[in-house]
Amino acid sequence: MEAIVIATAGSKSVNVLLESISQYTDLPVYLSGNDLSLLYKFISKVDLIFRPNTATNFGDAYNEIIDYAFTRHDSLIVCNDDVVFTPTTLELLKKDYEHLTVDREFKVGWLGARSDYVLHHQNIRFPIENDGIQGLKYLSEGNIKEAEVIAPICAVINKEAWGEAKFPSINWFSDNIICMDMSKAGYKHFVSRAYVHHAGSQTVGMDYEKCLEEPKAWLKANRPDMYELFYA
Repeated sequence: MEAIVIATAGSKSVNVLLESISQYTDLPVYLSGNDLSLLYKFISKVDLIFRPNTATNFGDAYNEIIDYAFTRHDSLIVCNDDVVFTPTTLELLKKDYEHLTVDREFKVGWLGARSDYVLHHQNIRFPIENDGIQGLKYLSEGNIKEAEVIAPICAVINKEAWGEAKFPSINWFSDNIICMDMSKAGYKHFVSRAYVHHAGSQTVGMDYEKCLEEPKAWLKANRPDMYELFYA
C-alpha cells in the first residue's frame, strides 16, 4: 500500500475524496482526470501526481493510471472518485493486507473495502445469515472474508496480480471480469474490515438498463466467453 490511484471524469465528489485523504494519510495520490483546478486546489494538502484522462470508459481510464503508478510502486489502493475515507479505512486495509500476505501459501488479488453502495459481499446492508450485532455494526464486519468478485471502489492490488489481468474496455462488468481472470491465474480475492462511504454511480449514472446495454457489443467482439455468461 504505497500509493492511491483515482480516475475521474469530473464528478464533484472527487473533491470530497481528496479532502478525506488529506486528513488521514500522506500517501501519494495518482489522479487521472481533466480538471487541472483539482491539482491547484489540493497541491498543498495532498502529494498529487496528475495525469490527463483521455479514456472513454472505466476500464481504460484505470488501466492507464494504474500502469503508470506501478512503474514506481509495488502495491496500490485503487479508488473510485466518489468514495470517502473514514479515520480507520487505511489502518484496517493495511492490517488486513499484511495479515493475508505474510507467510501465506495463497496469492492475494484484490482486497476490497466494505461500503454502503457496493456488491453484496462488500455491502454492510447485506448481513450474512444469522449474523449478530455488536454496537452499531454486524459482527461479520469484524472479519476478513473471501469473495469471488470485488468491486474495487477502494481496494488494494499488487503489481504481480495486476500483471495477470487488466480491466476490459467497458464500464459495467469490468470488476467481474478482472476478478475472474485473476482467479484463473490462481489469485484469491478478499473483503476487508475497512469501510468507505460510497455515493455511487456518479460517473456512469443510474440508468441501469443503459449501463447493462453499453458493454454488449464490446464483450461480444472481444470476450465472447463473458458475453455468454452475462447475456445468455
